[in-house]
Amino acid sequence: MSNYNDSKDSKSCTGLLNPDQEDQMNVCGYRRSLLRTGFCWACIFLTCGLLRLVLHWWRHLYLYATCSQCSLEEAEQVLVTEDYQGKHKMYHVKQIQVLNSSNLKTLLEKEQQTRESKHIGCDHVENLLQLSVHFNSAQFKRCSSLRIFRCKQLVYAWNTNMNSFQRINGLDLNIPCSYYHQQRGLTVNEQISRRIVFGDNEITVPLRDLKTLLFLEVLNPFYVFQLFSVILWFTYDYYYYACVILLMSIFGITMSVLQTKKNQDVLQKTVYNTGNAWVVDHKGLSKELPTRAIVPGDIIEIPSSGCTLHCDAILLSGNCILDESMLTGESVPVTKTPLPSKRDMIFDKTEHARHTLFCGTKVIQTRYIGSKKVLAFVINTGNITAKGELIRSILYPPPVDYKFEQDSYKFIQFLAIIACVGFIYTLVTKILRGTDPVKIAVESLDLITIVVPPALPAAMTVGRFYAQKRLKTSEIFCISPRSINVAGSINCCCFDKTGTLTEDGLDMWGVVPKSSTNQFQIPLQNVVRLPYDHFLFGMVTCHSITILNGRMMGDPLDLKMFQSTGWKLEDSNNIPDTEKYGILYPTILRQPRVCLSGMTEPEIKRQSSVDDLLATVGISPAQKNFDHGIVREFPFTSALQRMSVVTRCLSDQVFNVYCKGSPEMLEKLCIPQSLPDNYSQTLSEFAKKGYRIIAIAFKSLAHKMNYTKVQRLSREEVENNLEFLGFVILENRLKPDTTKVINALNSAKIRTIMITGDNILTAISVARDCGIVSASQAVITVHADPLGDSEIFQTNTTALDTECNVDNSSHKHYKLQYTLDLGSKTSREYLYKSSLNSNLFGQETTEFRAHDAKTIFRMESTNSLDNESSSSYAESVLPTSDSLASVKTTDTWTHNEAAEVDAELGIKHSEDESWRQQCTFAMDGKTWQIVKDHFPEEKEILLTRGSIYARMSPDQKQALVLELQNLDYCVAMCGDGANDCGALKVAHAGISLSETEASIASPFTSRNPTISAVLRVIKEGRAALATSFGIFKYMAAYSLVQFISVMILYSIDSNLTDKQYLYVDLGLISIFAFFFGKTESFDGNLVEQVPLSSLISSTPLASLLLHLTVVTGFQVTCWIHLHQQPWFKPFKATDEDHLGCVENYTMFCISSFQYIILAFVFSKGAPYRKPLWSNRPLCLAFIINLCIIVYLVYFVYSSDWVATFFQLIVPSKEFRYIMLAYGAAAFMCHIFVESFLVEYLVFKKYQVQREKNWVTSKQKYMRLEHDISKIKNWPPITEVYEPNNFADWEREQPTYVSLHAEQNHDTQLGKFPGFS
Repeated sequence: MSNYNDSKDSKSCTGLLNPDQEDQMNVCGYRRSLLRTGFCWACIFLTCGLLRLVLHWWRHLYLYATCSQCSLEEAEQVLVTEDYQGKHKMYHVKQIQVLNSSNLKTLLEKEQQTRESKHIGCDHVENLLQLSVHFNSAQFKRCSSLRIFRCKQLVYAWNTNMNSFQRINGLDLNIPCSYYHQQRGLTVNEQISRRIVFGDNEITVPLRDLKTLLFLEVLNPFYVFQLFSVILWFTYDYYYYACVILLMSIFGITMSVLQTKKNQDVLQKTVYNTGNAWVVDHKGLSKELPTRAIVPGDIIEIPSSGCTLHCDAILLSGNCILDESMLTGESVPVTKTPLPSKRDMIFDKTEHARHTLFCGTKVIQTRYIGSKKVLAFVINTGNITAKGELIRSILYPPPVDYKFEQDSYKFIQFLAIIACVGFIYTLVTKILRGTDPVKIAVESLDLITIVVPPALPAAMTVGRFYAQKRLKTSEIFCISPRSINVAGSINCCCFDKTGTLTEDGLDMWGVVPKSSTNQFQIPLQNVVRLPYDHFLFGMVTCHSITILNGRMMGDPLDLKMFQSTGWKLEDSNNIPDTEKYGILYPTILRQPRVCLSGMTEPEIKRQSSVDDLLATVGISPAQKNFDHGIVREFPFTSALQRMSVVTRCLSDQVFNVYCKGSPEMLEKLCIPQSLPDNYSQTLSEFAKKGYRIIAIAFKSLAHKMNYTKVQRLSREEVENNLEFLGFVILENRLKPDTTKVINALNSAKIRTIMITGDNILTAISVARDCGIVSASQAVITVHADPLGDSEIFQTNTTALDTECNVDNSSHKHYKLQYTLDLGSKTSREYLYKSSLNSNLFGQETTEFRAHDAKTIFRMESTNSLDNESSSSYAESVLPTSDSLASVKTTDTWTHNEAAEVDAELGIKHSEDESWRQQCTFAMDGKTWQIVKDHFPEEKEILLTRGSIYARMSPDQKQALVLELQNLDYCVAMCGDGANDCGALKVAHAGISLSETEASIASPFTSRNPTISAVLRVIKEGRAALATSFGIFKYMAAYSLVQFISVMILYSIDSNLTDKQYLYVDLGLISIFAFFFGKTESFDGNLVEQVPLSSLISSTPLASLLLHLTVVTGFQVTCWIHLHQQPWFKPFKATDEDHLGCVENYTMFCISSFQYIILAFVFSKGAPYRKPLWSNRPLCLAFIINLCIIVYLVYFVYSSDWVATFFQLIVPSKEFRYIMLAYGAAAFMCHIFVESFLVEYLVFKKYQVQREKNWVTSKQKYMRLEHDISKIKNWPPITEVYEPNNFADWEREQPTYVSLHAEQNHDTQLGKFPGFS
């Protein structure tokens, strides 16, 4: 103990890995104990190795048995415990390794042999033999030795400063952006020191050779039990049956080992790292090194011809065009720009993704200025790269929390208990009868193999095996077969919008430019008619389009917008020398050229109003060249929801900034005076129709601004004080089968939810179009606003801006606002009446009548209010007062209408609250985050009723799926793989519509990019689940039927013969189990009732108990009936080889009938599977085996060799008739039990009604629905929006407005539509 530090922490035996992170784990230190090890191996010797086998299955128990706890600082081994959501515990036993100078010397010798430099810093040996360890903040610690262990392909090292094991991280945590630009290349010594700790730049996949795989497979508990059974059967002289089972086991082991080896090789091929990279050394010279030798801190040169990246790196200089489809699923090339060098900005891999080159992505093209190289700083290598994380998510997926499997293990334990009871009973009775001890032992142990059939685990996989094959024929691939059964319980489906519910491509609808009078012009659908002004130049220049192999490549939104203008894009390679701006302008935009004859496109006439002339400063296109060059680009990011470019007209000297992005974001960046008065109203008019809206703005930079100064400008300096120019409107159509699939899910009462990065009103519109929200269903939009805004507004509207700047860090600073839209049922009287009645009047109507005149006057007089003072809602909506919780727009309210409503309310005070029963909620990502963090009670209610989540970031999508699972929903997530990877991984059934590597961690991947895959997966999941239930019940019933038969025969020292066992287990059970799952999924509509997922529930337990009661009754009845026959003579055991007797005949025949009957009864068809007759192999097996059994029961007397083969002693003809009658009666009884008692009474009348009952249901969301139904007048509606008066061009379309302009709110961390 003298080596222990005095510090309490250093003596701690336990600690945390990755504290306060998603992958937090507990770690405990152990070291070898000679006393424990000796005692453990003595027990292993006494149990003939059986204890060692058990300790092999549970390695942490072997650690407990041979080691004692010690401090982590002195530990030789560690036990890492992973507790997944408090439901699953996984244990990892890891050996501590010590890295020291010997490792360094070994690698140094290798490097000296492979590199040209034969001596490496030999005069500084004392510095050479040092390891460089990095935990965070770019602070490398040098040490002579280091204690590490590897867990889940990550390295954890002992940090003496913290007295704990910490993960070795790359250079991307808590590091200022300026750090990367200050670094120079590494010396060879430093490279080797880091490489020892970080390891080779390779993504490691656990590889085992065939011998190891074979050994581990044989030691699988399933095969060990089969081996035990085979040995037992050989001892009992059951040679035929034992040989067949042995051959089947060998076949199963071989196939499993080969498949595992194949999967290993495929994954290894995916991550195999070959090739060289140009690494810049500390002198600034580039040297070619193998990519496996790269370490964090290296500076690499990106070749102009492109390459595949084998590390994560930050771009320091030049631009890169990358194909990131492997990671994001987006086929659109992405432009990467250098990371800004700012001391006060901490690097964040998500926020600065547009400056980060990720491992596994492909550099297509580089762009550089002059002779400057394209350089990147390596931040991560090997398993800690983006691709390494992806591979680790495949190797170590989150455990599937599935009740069926858990219950099946419990049921097997229950069967084992029955087997033990039978074992003890047989042991006692045989001893009392003086039976041979060896025979007692063999027969008693044989009962265990009967009650717990060795083929049970294999039989349970049959359903999902066939379902997986059927999914493959539908071009849906499943990498996690266990998820197929889970998919059968899905009752909630989440969908991404763009690329999933709607088409990937976009179509230009038109533009809505702003005039010089600061008003919106009439929408223009023919974009080529736009005048040559800043709005057109913004559309032409503000994009990330590049030319690759002669083709324009870029985001579909950018391409559609640019192509609609008719302009042409040229890169520097295509620009004439006379106009060579290649150094300054990598991309040139050319205006359409008009022939001298004027014959080119004569039908196109550009607008030339006074506003247009003013916009072009009085210069016509024919007199001026408007070609533009892009000087600098600030790419789109999800957090900022915008992109911008700095450009210059080739015939001008002034630099202009053009910015495009979400209307909500640009509203905050633009000068308020440049926004039209009806900005929010116009935006909402298009958004609620489902259009995608892009706002465009610009500003001119100072005349003294030159190219060098432009390159030094920060993004914040460029993107402020902009002048708003107008809207670009694009339409995104639904996929052909979207509505059909959503309706099918709705009819099955499977909840459908949209999770999108798009605008909330666009999302609501698409949700109504596809059926997620019905046309008449009320949608309540939830907004989280800083507390006190409305109160301050009512008292002093001028104080609004200061009130919005309060600290938002605590719950009390927020309040939830609820905005109601009643869909197509909206009527003015109905809106006014329902909202007033439900929110205003807790008192009698007479009290209202005393104030109604004043209230009406107040509403009428609000036409004169300055609406610009309200920042939380659209300007057409009035602020609320103390006595008015629901108002109308100024455009639609009139005094006459108010009087009419007042008269109606005065006569009749009735509440129409029907919309509350079916209302649904919509919210954006910012509101969702606030509700999640600060409103736990409201969160659960909103989750139970929420259908639309807009402006959601990838992390928020993942968190939402987890929250739905916490409400006991079984959640499916369907997305295109781009920003849905996290949600796809954590969902019970993730269905990716993308085939990229990014979606490979998703259980299901569909080649057909439509949501019809969801229906197919659910149908196959239900069929597989029904099959698994049927097979499990059948295998359990079969084992218990055989157990009862054998127990009865054991009472007279008889048993079933070897041939009888062989026929029952292979001819009946195995055949039925094999063909059981070939019944295909039901081809009709999905039904409302989800299949049972728990074996430990009333229906399956009642089914088994009732059937076993019938089985026992018939076997005992046959036994008694046999003994009452006048010719009956009791069996007397004389020879073990001759077990044949009439008792054996009776038990074999009646049990064989029961095996066939139970297989038939449990082979259910609709509503989850096709009818039984559609499974022809199973029907054929039924017919053949029924004929065989009838022959063995009645006609076997005519064939002596058959009777001799089965050792059957045939009774009289009358008794054979009686056995056939018993078989028919058993069939009728089992059909009655299953159809009426189980299906009708227990399932439909009891269990289903109990599950649907809000009070008795075990599902949390059902109880929440019950609670919601009891809350009257909730939610408190803050605003009710109605259709406004629209322009003539859109009168024919019904509309609603539900928008608030969040001028004083934090930036949403959502994804702007159209960008990746």
